Amino acid sequence: MQISSWLKSEKHQKLVERWWIAIVLVWGVIKTIAVDKTFEKYGVNPSVYMAIVFAIAVPYAISTAKLFFSIVEKHWRNTFIYGAIAIVLHFAPDAYILSTAKSVPRSLFDGFILAIVVFSLFGIREIVIKVREHKK
Repeated sequence: MQISSWLKSEKHQKLVERWWIAIVLVWGVIKTIAVDKTFEKYGVNPSVYMAIVFAIAVPYAISTAKLFFSIVEKHWRNTFIYGAIAIVLHFAPDAYILSTAKSVPRSLFDGFILAIVVFSLFGIREIVIKVREHKK
């Protein structure tokens, strides 16, 4: 059985979504710990950051899962819609850091921006690869 046929089942999609929500929440806790250790002294409130991360975790996880399912099912319009939602939600916590951090050392700021860019490029690359594979 191919993974794409397995994923076409609504039951399996819900299972993937639930696991993905759990993974996103755990990753949010890890990111919050990192923000607490690196940005709190520069004015970023880790509790507010965590609230933002947790507030968007479920919609972000569902939108990225549905993005993946729409690629597998070749629903390109849905791919665009869920991709746009995922992008906005993905960058919301980073926007909070960038808008509230004050007097951040240049090396820390540059490293943060570099991490955002690198992870974004990897994510975009993977999505493009998946879309190309499924357009065939």
